[in-house]
Amino acid sequence: MYKRDEHYNQNLTQTELENEVRENYTGETDLVRSLMITAIREGTVQTRHELGIANECLWDLDDWDEDQGFGSSDSRHYMNDIKETIANERAYHRAEDELVAINQLQEAPNFETVRAYMKINEKLAEGLVA
Repeated sequence: MYKRDEHYNQNLTQTELENEVRENYTGETDLVRSLMITAIREGTVQTRHELGIANECLWDLDDWDEDQGFGSSDSRHYMNDIKETIANERAYHRAEDELVAINQLQEAPNFETVRAYMKINEKLAEGLVA
């Protein structure tokens, strides 16, 4: 049966993830690396894959003007974006895992199939609440 790459999807300790940032994200600005470390310490980021997602959420900060300053509201905005994006990715992975298990797939289901399955489950959940 299909299985995701364990190297990128296994849970790591906070120390291991922080080392990943220090070793593999040296090209990023101090601001980006700092926010990635914050996401790790808050428990939002738990895998290398999620670390990559956090990094993608922060890409536009590479052009952040140092004279502009970066306040707590800016930080919260980016941290909330990381949390939301990772939550969506985890939901996608759960749906993908369900499809793989139900259909005993040898390859990953395509994106459209997983999204359609997620939408069906959302509609079913709405019906159960009403």
